[in-house]
Amino acid sequence: MLLHTLIFAFTFILPFGLSDNLIVPEILLSIVLPVMFIAIEKTAIIMQDPFENTPVDTPMTALATTIEINIKQMIGDPNLPVREESNTYYQM
Repeated sequence: MLLHTLIFAFTFILPFGLSDNLIVPEILLSIVLPVMFIAIEKTAIIMQDPFENTPVDTPMTALATTIEINIKQMIGDPNLPVREESNTYYQM
């Protein structure tokens, strides 16, 4: 909530801090900068939980299976787990 409030305060105050000589760049800058901050904040919200099994998360199941296969190959165990192929971008 604090981050949203700060972005909106920045959006409101930004035009007052810009030069009045060039109106078109001032309008563009007053729109583009807050949109960039909001986009960064939304991206951070999407990526803040890396283990919830969504497309932007760390593929923990695939990593664990690969580590298990590698360790069993190193010790010579013939019972290797099967690596599951997924038709989606991430494995469940």
